[in-house]
Amino acid sequence: MPAFAAINLEPEENVDEEIDDTREIQIDEALKRFQTALKLHAQGPHHYDDASQAYDSLFDSDIFRFPESSTDFERTERQSDPRHLGIDAPFPQPLDVAQGDIDGSGSSLPQTLYLAYKNHGQFALDRIRHLVKTEGAATDVLEDKKVLAGAQKALYEFSAALDFDPSDAELWRRAARVAAFLSSSRISRYCLEAAIELDDDPAVDEVDPPALAEGFAGEQLKKQLGVLSDDLALSHPIMIPFLKKFMSDLLKRHLDPFPFLPNPTHMLAPPRPFTKLDDPTSQRFIMNVPIASWADLGMSIVHSVGVRGISGEAVTLSLPEIPEAEEDTQMLVERPKPDLPEENLTSQPPTENKSAAKSKEDQSESSKECSADVGNNTEDIQVERSVSVLSRKRSQSAAGLPDGGDEEVADQKRSKRTRRRETAVEVMDTNTQYATQLQPFQAADQNLFQMTRNMVENLGVTDRDTLDRLAEVLDSCASSTRTAKLERPVLVDLRDSLVKFDEASTRVVLDKKEPSSVGFSSFLEHSKSGSQNKPKTPMFHETRGLKEFTQVVNDSWLGVQDVAFEWVNHVSMSYLASKWSDSMKMAVVQVISHLDEDIWNRVQYELEYHAVSPNPIQTLTMIDRMVQMLFELHLDIYERITNPNSAVDFAIRVETKGRLGRWFTLASQMSRDRPETGDHSLSIRFLWSAVFAVTLTEGVSRDHVLQCWKSLRDRLGEEQEPIDIRLPNNAIMPEVSALAADREISKLTTMDFFLGLFQNDLGDPVSVIESLEPVLNPTAVYTAMSDLETSEVMVVDEGSEAPEAGHERLPISETADQGLRDLWKFLLGTSTELRLFLWTRLGDAYSAIRYTTKQFSCLLKSIEMIVADFQQDSYLAMTADARRPLFLKMIKFLDELLIQALSMALNDAEAFDIIDDEHLKSSISALTKVCCILHVSCMYEDEVRVGMKQHPSNGATFQSYITKIREMQVRNWSLLYTMLKAGIAQNKTGFTTPENDLADYLAAIHQVLGLRKFCKASNKIFLKMMRVELLKQKLTDNWEDYLGQVLYDLYGLKLGVGLSEVQDHGCPPEKLERRNTTNLVERISVLANRMPMKDLLKSDLKTTIEHMQQAIGQTKSNQQFIQNLRMFNQTLQRPIPPLRLYEALKGNISIDAVTVNTSDTPLAKHRWFFLLGMIAFTKFKGVDLNRRQTPGATDDLRIGATFLRQQLQFTPDQWDAWFRLAECFDYELDESVLWTADKMNKERAELVKYQRSAIHCYTLALSQSRNTSPHVLAECIDDIHDLYHKFGMRMYASSREPFAMEPFHHSEHKRFVIYESGVESKDLHPQMDDYKVWKYAARLFKKAMEVKPKQWQNPYMVAKCTWKMYQKLPTSLDHRDRRDRPTMQAVISTLEKAVEVVSALPKPRHGQDPILEPHYKIVSVMHKLVMRGDIAPQEAADILQRQPYAIQDGEHVELKEPEDWEPYVIETLSHLREKDRSNWQHRIIMRHARILFDENSEEQDYVQAMAAFSVLRESMITKTMVMNVWKCDAERPGRHHVYTEQYVRFVVKLLVILKDRANFEALLRRLRKKGADFYHFNDLWQTCCVAYLRLIRQTYRISQVIEDDFKAISPEEFDIIAGRISDWSSDSSHSALSALQETIELKKLNAGLMKAGAIDDLISDCYTALYFEVGKTLPGPTVPALIAMREQLRLREEARQPDKALESKPANPLSNLLNPQSHENSGTEGATGESAPANTEGTQRPRKTGIRRADILRRAEQVVLRCQEGPKPTNSKSRGSVSSGKTPAADDGKGDEENDGAPDEDTEMKDEEEGEEGDEGEGEGELSSAPGSVHDSADDESDLSDAPPEDVLDEDEAKQLMFPNLIRRTGSMDDAVEVDDSETEGNDEDSDNEEAEDAEE
Repeated sequence: MPAFAAINLEPEENVDEEIDDTREIQIDEALKRFQTALKLHAQGPHHYDDASQAYDSLFDSDIFRFPESSTDFERTERQSDPRHLGIDAPFPQPLDVAQGDIDGSGSSLPQTLYLAYKNHGQFALDRIRHLVKTEGAATDVLEDKKVLAGAQKALYEFSAALDFDPSDAELWRRAARVAAFLSSSRISRYCLEAAIELDDDPAVDEVDPPALAEGFAGEQLKKQLGVLSDDLALSHPIMIPFLKKFMSDLLKRHLDPFPFLPNPTHMLAPPRPFTKLDDPTSQRFIMNVPIASWADLGMSIVHSVGVRGISGEAVTLSLPEIPEAEEDTQMLVERPKPDLPEENLTSQPPTENKSAAKSKEDQSESSKECSADVGNNTEDIQVERSVSVLSRKRSQSAAGLPDGGDEEVADQKRSKRTRRRETAVEVMDTNTQYATQLQPFQAADQNLFQMTRNMVENLGVTDRDTLDRLAEVLDSCASSTRTAKLERPVLVDLRDSLVKFDEASTRVVLDKKEPSSVGFSSFLEHSKSGSQNKPKTPMFHETRGLKEFTQVVNDSWLGVQDVAFEWVNHVSMSYLASKWSDSMKMAVVQVISHLDEDIWNRVQYELEYHAVSPNPIQTLTMIDRMVQMLFELHLDIYERITNPNSAVDFAIRVETKGRLGRWFTLASQMSRDRPETGDHSLSIRFLWSAVFAVTLTEGVSRDHVLQCWKSLRDRLGEEQEPIDIRLPNNAIMPEVSALAADREISKLTTMDFFLGLFQNDLGDPVSVIESLEPVLNPTAVYTAMSDLETSEVMVVDEGSEAPEAGHERLPISETADQGLRDLWKFLLGTSTELRLFLWTRLGDAYSAIRYTTKQFSCLLKSIEMIVADFQQDSYLAMTADARRPLFLKMIKFLDELLIQALSMALNDAEAFDIIDDEHLKSSISALTKVCCILHVSCMYEDEVRVGMKQHPSNGATFQSYITKIREMQVRNWSLLYTMLKAGIAQNKTGFTTPENDLADYLAAIHQVLGLRKFCKASNKIFLKMMRVELLKQKLTDNWEDYLGQVLYDLYGLKLGVGLSEVQDHGCPPEKLERRNTTNLVERISVLANRMPMKDLLKSDLKTTIEHMQQAIGQTKSNQQFIQNLRMFNQTLQRPIPPLRLYEALKGNISIDAVTVNTSDTPLAKHRWFFLLGMIAFTKFKGVDLNRRQTPGATDDLRIGATFLRQQLQFTPDQWDAWFRLAECFDYELDESVLWTADKMNKERAELVKYQRSAIHCYTLALSQSRNTSPHVLAECIDDIHDLYHKFGMRMYASSREPFAMEPFHHSEHKRFVIYESGVESKDLHPQMDDYKVWKYAARLFKKAMEVKPKQWQNPYMVAKCTWKMYQKLPTSLDHRDRRDRPTMQAVISTLEKAVEVVSALPKPRHGQDPILEPHYKIVSVMHKLVMRGDIAPQEAADILQRQPYAIQDGEHVELKEPEDWEPYVIETLSHLREKDRSNWQHRIIMRHARILFDENSEEQDYVQAMAAFSVLRESMITKTMVMNVWKCDAERPGRHHVYTEQYVRFVVKLLVILKDRANFEALLRRLRKKGADFYHFNDLWQTCCVAYLRLIRQTYRISQVIEDDFKAISPEEFDIIAGRISDWSSDSSHSALSALQETIELKKLNAGLMKAGAIDDLISDCYTALYFEVGKTLPGPTVPALIAMREQLRLREEARQPDKALESKPANPLSNLLNPQSHENSGTEGATGESAPANTEGTQRPRKTGIRRADILRRAEQVVLRCQEGPKPTNSKSRGSVSSGKTPAADDGKGDEENDGAPDEDTEMKDEEEGEEGDEGEGEGELSSAPGSVHDSADDESDLSDAPPEDVLDEDEAKQLMFPNLIRRTGSMDDAVEVDDSETEGNDEDSDNEEAEDAEE
């Protein structure tokens, strides 16, 4: 590469586009290599070689050759090179022309370089550490040149990394430590100064180190400056925090980042070179201690003695570097940090502890980039949270993340003050955010605990501690750091168990309950004095003084036994002052056991020669203290190996006993020789140890031991000052005091009691109760003293009756003997587990005698005891670490007790029988305290939930522990609720609304648990309890809100009612079971009945009801259930007795039914099935029938009817169920007749069944409603109105068309009566005539009017019924009906009443038409009355003029003549039509037309008909004769089809008079197409067809042929004339031909619906007229000449070809496939004429005489088809002549018919008929045509030569064109005629079938 660059070359403009991705690719490749190297580095020493190669590959990457990849040092050196000065100096530094950093590659490059250099340097140091560990001789390894070169390489790599990120304080420390190893004090000091950031200005404010690494660097720098005595540097303000404050010993362990490297800079003198001692006399034994601690040193001593034995070699201790620990110093903090929360001081990024958490050796040796050798114990660091250096802040560069503030200027940093100011603002905003997120939880807590406090106080709980705890929780609800302000030890313990989670200790809570291991040995263990009241003792420091001790040993000549003695001497000084760890205790025991003889000898030596020592008194004191300690330790060892649970060999026991005796003797001697001025505590300790040794001696009586303890107690009591000596490292005698002596005495005196208790089982529970009840519960035990006898009778139950006369009842506390008092005294100091075992024993005894209420009391007392133990001094005096196992064990006990107590409280009805008021108060107080304790976990989880804290672990054990605490809370709240409920039941005076209070309390608990998403804990026990409790309560307000949330949490059901929406509490829904569902039915039914049914269908409650019904399942049936169903079905199928209807009005009708008792009876009691039926029924009824455009599915209707029947099978007297069932039948009937008239025309029996069932149900509903109480009916007034109205409508509708009184006829139901003359059949009862039906309906409508007077339909229907009764002839009525027959005035008054009611309604909204039915009805009735002559026209007009819609605004109208009436009525009707803007009122239009044209009048003229038709054409009938008759709202279902039938008959009469055949034909086509829309369609169709045929005859003057004019005509003559008529008809016209065409079209349209006799008669008459009027006159040869010519031709052909018949036989089958008419084209007329007679007379086929009617009809149809085809073309034959008739001529004819008014669908039908019969017509025409010509031959040839391709031909055309001339050359004329006849008849049948199918569609 050249050393210069040409300056006269300009770079290309698009250079960025060409290399836009090279840089990113190179960086990505380098990062992949870095990841590979880092992964191999982390896998340990076995992969170091691979990691080295990976690092080499990394540094070979292209990124290290970038210009910006060089460090400042390299750039400085390169610029200082003389070779570059000459070139670069004259020019300024150019700008970087690199591409824009779009994707962040520019910011990732420095990070990549930084991480690569840093980890490579760390890798070099890790290799050195591995060599030091594996080689053994550390000095030789560290002096190796390769090792020193590796260290220098590491220092260079660190410097390069710091060039890219100078803010990494930890990396500065590492660089300083490597420099110190290389003996460079200057570099080391520089790095340390850079680490603590001397660029800050401390003069403005005192700056504390913001991170732990900077704190460590400051300590190291302070130490180094102290070695140098550089006081000037120490006076710098940046060093002030390090001088004022001290670092804890726990942190000083991690002060040295590389402890395996020597540090020559820690002292001024150069280090001594390591020289090997070659002199054998100076050989020393090097004792390697793996870990620098006193315990490991002791175990190393024991190990060396076990391996090497005792030798005379001097010992050199080789320990890892021990951090210097200052003696007797404490951490001092001058001022706290107010701007940082306490949590920030303890928070550590998890990445800083990774290396310390590794367990494998290889992984521990490998150091990743993100790992730091600081802080391997989060708990220890959190304990020292007051230290300022603990405010840790990892630099962003250490994590490999870009600093947000350094994106623009990478080599500059913001000052600390700026960063802290921004951090303070962020903390403030974060605190506000936390408080906002915590507010809902705190509000719920405050509500719950405030309610708890109020209820507890109302119950009389006065325990101050309970109320204080509640107040503390309430006060904490206003703070966002609730857990940080906890002060009570038990609350702190629960918090610490979560924050400082320890999996091993927490296993106690999570392990399953095991059989209790409490036995007599456990009693002895718990009764030890050391088991209780352990003081707070500092832990033994594992390294304090160890360095000095090691230095002394190494500088002296000491053997291993001397080292052991000195070790024991040093340990003895901490025997009383600190608490040894378990490993330290084990080390002490091992040393004094294995080296006992050497220690004994050395003690003897010291005692013998202590006088010659420099300080004899001090030496003797040391020996005295050590001897007493050894005696006590051996005593402890001997007790442990001789207890019953020990499995130590007998030989070891004997050896240990010997050691104990030897030290006992020596201690006794030392005690005797001790001067009075000596340590008095040693004498007291010896006395205690001696008594304890006597206790352990075999064969000593217990009385002697007891006297020894009493003497010792008395001796301790004589002291002026109380003796209280603590021995924290002795398990059997941790305390020496008078109280401890009392406990030992109590243990001895109570041993018999406990021995008997533990040995006896529950075989005699009464004896256990008598033993334990006075001990555990003395307040509940009394003694009855007898006057006559000295015996005492113990009364356990305090609620027992008063003793008999002569007996005195005293509490057991006053009459107890000394033994019982000793037991009470002993229990005061025993452990919780022992007392809990006793309570459990007592509870089991009560359970054995089935006294469960006392067992429940024992459980509550146990809970109270545990809660009280949390407040005992013995618990409070323990350290936090010592309390944790005890706390977790007590939590375990509490959980088990809560489970048992809650189970009994919920499931045992007798649980609270003996729980009196005092017991309730104490138990409620204890449970309330438990609530406050367990609520700490809620506070902690809230802080985790909002982000204030993080869980210490994500493992399964921690989650299980959290779940266990949640379950305990749920159980405790549930148990507390049961206790409060019992307390409220006993103290009702303090609660005005107890049920409301309990429900609100349950809701408050639910809110607290639900917000935190653990109300589902403990198998949803709280939710299930709350569901049961809410269902029991009857007087609770807003219970639907509480129950709705519970059901949603349990089953995922929503009620959709209440004041609040349900919340998602994270509960998985359970499957709803039938047992639980039946309990919910009552409440759900109440909610459903509150809502309108339409709203219910839209609410969530409907979905809930459906889910409940799915859980309930099918209804269980039994014999009674089936019997009721059978009776109901029989009743509904019976005919309708008139008397039964009238009895129903009196309430005397009932149905035979039996009582049904099944599991579903409670459901029916709450009207569950009625509710289900109403839901399904209302769903169907939701869309009004009048508003629907298509038929609706009746599935919902039938489902509703099924449920209603089920309800009635259980409750047959439920009137509304009968009413709704009747409505179901009504709607089923309406659905059947509303959309189509098919069922009215074909399936009337089914309609009768529906009507009878509905009437019977209405009857039962009416009767049962009369027996219902008035106040119940007042609540359902709308239903009563609907019952009357719909029952009346059913009666009236069944009496009118289309039902026509059929439901009331029962001729098919007969009963047989036996007389003497025989058996006769009679009706079951008299049939109900129409007059009585109208009368009954009018009565029902009047009752409906009484309920709702403003409902216009009721008076309107009363008027209609009255009018019908008035119209009934009196002669057809019985005498009562004639007497009560309504008068004309009654009719008019009812009509005016209907008009009055409808006029009083509010005016319709804009765009709506007014209700016109009553207004039209009064006009119609007045017109009929006038026509009947019952009223004068003037009077009728006066009546109409006083109506609201009268003409001329109601002014008087005078009618002078009767003829003036009709114009007046027409004007009135026209006025009403103007109000009907939507043209719904078709009856007004029809009434107008009927007035103009009286169809019943004999005089019917054209003008009247034309006027009426004009009225109809104006509004009702379109030009295509479509009748627009719409169903209005007030029209009854099915009535529409009756009106259409009547209107069609009226229009037919008009058309006949008008002789309007075109509209008549259109009407017929429409009528045939819409047959399902007309009532009595078959009769209507026949009437119309007959009228149309009559009209054709009249129009075309077709006379009816009476005689057969064709008798004398031969078939040959008929065929010839018929052919000529066919040819003539193609281009000619005639009246008969036109009549024939219209008649043929009618026949096609009929399609067999009506018998075709009348149609065929007209066809025959038309053709006869054509034959004789036209056929005879057509030109052509004479008929006889043609016949003779055909015969001659036939004979000539037979003679010329005799075998022609045989040869032509194979063609006969094919001739059936060809067109038979085609042979005419190949011959001449003469030839054809000659063959005809021969064929007629031949024997092969005899001919009949005369012409058949079928031949006439066939020829008539052919004429019509030929006429429609038009004239034949003259030049060539069209394809239509041999096709299926789909020709242009046929299409033209079809088009004419369309223009004549026929719709499209009719033309399609017509086209098919024309196509099929066109072939035959054409064939006949050819048969009888003139002789063939050249053109005919040309046609044949063209057919053969120019046949169209087969792919464009249909099947018929292909068959005809296959052999076009074959039929012409073979076969005879007769065969052709026969084929023609057969095909024509077949086509007739096919056309008829197709017409019928088209009409049905």
